[in-house]
Amino acid sequence: MIETFFGNGTLDAPVALLASLLIGIAFGVALDQAGFGSSRRLAGIFYFRDMTVLKVMFTAVIISMLGLCYAKAFGWVTEENIFFLHTVYAAQIVGGLIFGIGFVVSGWCPGTGAVGLASGKIDALVFLAGAIGGSMLYNEAYPAVARLSATDHGVVFAYNSLGVSEAALALVFTLIAVSGFWGAEYLEKRRFGTGLLWGSPCLKAFSVVLIAGA
Repeated sequence: MIETFFGNGTLDAPVALLASLLIGIAFGVALDQAGFGSSRRLAGIFYFRDMTVLKVMFTAVIISMLGLCYAKAFGWVTEENIFFLHTVYAAQIVGGLIFGIGFVVSGWCPGTGAVGLASGKIDALVFLAGAIGGSMLYNEAYPAVARLSATDHGVVFAYNSLGVSEAALALVFTLIAVSGFWGAEYLEKRRFGTGLLWGSPCLKAFSVVLIAGA
């Protein structure tokens, strides 16, 4: 059984903080190597010019999802050892819309903005300053928007809401991701002459492994 800092109630312990620091550094390096230190690359997905964001994020989500499913199935981890955010539909829908608009306009999200700042990008600094200011503004204006957070449904899982099994949802989402990989490569090849992985053995093997794993 894998015990987590959350499950043990030791998130504030020095070893947990050290682990967070090391994981954060590794995550930042991975984002930078993926090209997420450039707002042009990040914003490219919204104009269908650069599909890197879709490919990287789909890969991260699918690997995490399947890994967690297997870990739970083998008894390596239990849901009690994992922190799940509550589902608050109104707040998350409105917040998602605002976040999306900010992402399109600025070309950054909070995580990639930190990577951009570490790379010396001035626009990332401006974005993060705006994000901090926006957070402070939200705190001051919270009484006016508190109703958005009133509909807290607790922890809700998508497969329960859809009336399907966790394995079935994992398979469907994996098929969507694989279709997204192929669609992104085709779009880049058709429009810009790139799409280097289109029809390649690497993409075929990766797709087969993901589907078989799901």
